[in-house]
Amino acid sequence: MAERKKQESAKKGAPEYMLTFGDLMNLLLCFFVMMLAMADLNPSKFPIAASSLQNAFGGVLTSFPTIPIHKNVMLPKMGGDEQNKRMAMKAAMEVMEYAKKEKLDEAIKVKVTDKGIAIKIADPMLFDIGKAGIKPEFMMILRDLMGIINKVPDNEIRVEGHTDNTPINTVEFPSNWELSTARAVNVIKYLYAQGMHPDRLSAVGYGEYRPIAPNTTAESRQKNRRIEIYVEYIEKKGETE
Repeated sequence: MAERKKQESAKKGAPEYMLTFGDLMNLLLCFFVMMLAMADLNPSKFPIAASSLQNAFGGVLTSFPTIPIHKNVMLPKMGGDEQNKRMAMKAAMEVMEYAKKEKLDEAIKVKVTDKGIAIKIADPMLFDIGKAGIKPEFMMILRDLMGIINKVPDNEIRVEGHTDNTPINTVEFPSNWELSTARAVNVIKYLYAQGMHPDRLSAVGYGEYRPIAPNTTAESRQKNRRIEIYVEYIEKKGETE
């Protein structure tokens, strides 16, 4: 008799836990709808959006999870002038688009660094073997790149020269150090002639001692013969603090 009364007093309808379960299903549905809507994400705009979100959650997140959009582009770390970082990101994208348009994406690589952008330009368009004079086609590329680089305000430009391990011993270039340095100096001289302020230009020659590929084949040695241009914005006093 007691069991019959308990059954009669039981509430009709779905159990109470179904309300929470229904909310969970709605949230999952919204989540997958958002994932579907983001399926056509423009890769070129993702790093900028991700950087903005990282800055917005600066007090909560120490790092922002990224996806491999392009192996040559990285998000800058937090800190410093965020406006300069966004402009550096935009300049890097423009360099990539320029290289692709001119069909130079194999010779010109760019990445975003903590302080700006780094542009790597490889042979065979740079210099003749054993020479430091800039080829005319390289001058045209430098002029076009400067139009993009000048969009990053208050910057310093450091040009690094690199060679392969082929020995050189001439009156002009006793070693690859002199050759790589002379090439870097000629690049900053050209930039100066194009209107870049001299107190923001510097040149470094590393010779054969910072290869990016083993000097075992002609193709790998060609990769090591390169110029790297670092465009770094000048941080104002107190920014890093």
